[in-house]
Amino acid sequence: MLHAVPELLDSLEARLVAGEDPTRLLAGIRWSELVGWPVDAGGARDLKRRIKSLQSLLAGLQSPLRATLLGLSGSAGYGRDGAPAEVPMLPARLRGKV
Repeated sequence: MLHAVPELLDSLEARLVAGEDPTRLLAGIRWSELVGWPVDAGGARDLKRRIKSLQSLLAGLQSPLRATLLGLSGSAGYGRDGAPAEVPMLPARLRGKV
């Protein structure tokens, strides 16, 4: 079965927005037979933008699950700037010799 890249992205996005599991869709793809790849730089930029949009959608869908699992684990998790919440932030004191 051949799949075109734009239609595949449309289907994937629709399933994610509807709250469906996209595993079945992705499992049925023969990745070597994908067609509809961009032929110019503008099309490549559009494809990259759409993929980034899907990545953001996935990250947003995973956030509540990650927060719940973090809350159940009893771990303090991470604070601002990705540093562990229990460790106080220390200012950087690196100075070069002049």
